[in-house]
Amino acid sequence: MFFLLFLAMIFLFFPYLILPIIFFLGIGFLFLLPYVFTFNSLYNIITIPWQILKIALDKRVRKNHSLEHATINVLEERYGRPLQVGGLAHSNGFSLSGPDLPPPYEVMSAVREGHFRMINGEKDLAIHPRCGTSIAAANFLFSLTFILVLFSSHRLSLLNVIVAFLLANILANPFGRILQRLFTTYANVDDVVVQDIYIQPTSYGLSFMIMLNPNRSYFIKTYQS
Repeated sequence: MFFLLFLAMIFLFFPYLILPIIFFLGIGFLFLLPYVFTFNSLYNIITIPWQILKIALDKRVRKNHSLEHATINVLEERYGRPLQVGGLAHSNGFSLSGPDLPPPYEVMSAVREGHFRMINGEKDLAIHPRCGTSIAAANFLFSLTFILVLFSSHRLSLLNVIVAFLLANILANPFGRILQRLFTTYANVDDVVVQDIYIQPTSYGLSFMIMLNPNRSYFIKTYQS
């Protein structure tokens, strides 16, 4: 503790001493960056397909995921712009949260409209461009491309990272839509019954937290016959 206090006092009165430390840490970070990307890429190649497979094997989650997307798509149609709204599907419903969420009655109206429109043939409502599946697809493509470029060039470099990043961003959107359509959503929601909407607490019991965290959060409960 005394040693840390001593260092803090030195940096406070002699701030120019920080510059050499920042310089050497920056050089070390740049040197280790390709190795960090390599480890992270190998991890993503293993874990992301497994996460998507778990969703793909549970049709109840996939149907609720479709209904979640349809709800957000309907809300964005009504407001005429992208909304800062996130969602998470479960086997018994789905949750929505974000600062742009309207009141519960309007969300419930969008849920029922999206449900009705999908039943009547608008299956594309089940797909959303900013879905977490698309983000996972981008991460997976980046990781896979980075590993392929790494093994083809036989060396680690910042160029490998840049090439992988560019290719992943080009392919992420169409690949993410394919993954959504085939693995993480299921647009045949005829047997899904929308039951009710519940407000989820986001203030942790403290009134002043409402000002710090203005996000609304709802859970829409469903039943599948």
